[in-house]
Amino acid sequence: MRLKLSDVVAATTIVLAIFGTANAQTQLESKFEARLNAGLKKAQTACDEDLRKYCGDVTPGEGRLLLCLEAHEDKISTKCDYSLFEASRNLERALDSVAETADACWSDIEKYCAHTPPGGGHIVECLFGKKEALAPSCRSRLGKLFQKE
Repeated sequence: MRLKLSDVVAATTIVLAIFGTANAQTQLESKFEARLNAGLKKAQTACDEDLRKYCGDVTPGEGRLLLCLEAHEDKISTKCDYSLFEASRNLERALDSVAETADACWSDIEKYCAHTPPGGGHIVECLFGKKEALAPSCRSRLGKLFQKE
């Protein structure tokens, strides 16, 4: 089943909300920011011709180019369409990994990091600060977040 461009926009928005933007503060933020940027750059390269043809007058930033492509999704090239599908699939996998880690670590988050401000990687930093005390399932999931994929 083909994922829509709106899925790419939604996933991108969620990842940026969770991990922040250009001022990455943790290794996890840097990893996800690098994945996000690599996927977007690859999609932009594959969609370069489509972007010029359909979205040449759109000011880049804040997802406007993706929204423009979505408005023209019935006309974009197969190469662009596939690249956007691949980017959305990779973002979905990244979000699934974060969700699995949150599920595995929920008890430890409540126990050790309840007063840690959310966002900016603070909860992950808190968990790593308590790594020795964490449940084995949580330690394992945290390790998987940092594995090279």
